[in-house]
Amino acid sequence: MIAYCGAECSKCDSFLATRTGNPEELKKVADKLTALYRTEVKPEYVVCDGCRGDGRHSYFCGNLCKMRRCCESKGFDSCIECGEYPCPELQDELNKIPGARENLEKMRK
Repeated sequence: MIAYCGAECSKCDSFLATRTGNPEELKKVADKLTALYRTEVKPEYVVCDGCRGDGRHSYFCGNLCKMRRCCESKGFDSCIECGEYPCPELQDELNKIPGARENLEKMRK
């Protein structure tokens, strides 16, 4: 369950909160993301079943994630396949997501 950007969905706060089905857990994640991204994030925006699945995607992953859209348009399984790796958008996310770069490098091998 590795996202296009290298984030591990099974360890993602949004994914884990969605799995609990607990509205308070979703609110905690929304509050954390509000502070991180300096914009309002509502609890319903964090509901996510994983980046690359066919289920629900968080508002960010489903609508705003440039890496997801880029990889899907190019037919890539992850950003590591791109000749522009790491692009500025990805680099910004790699700075915020522990372990993402390492996951992408493992995928390269």
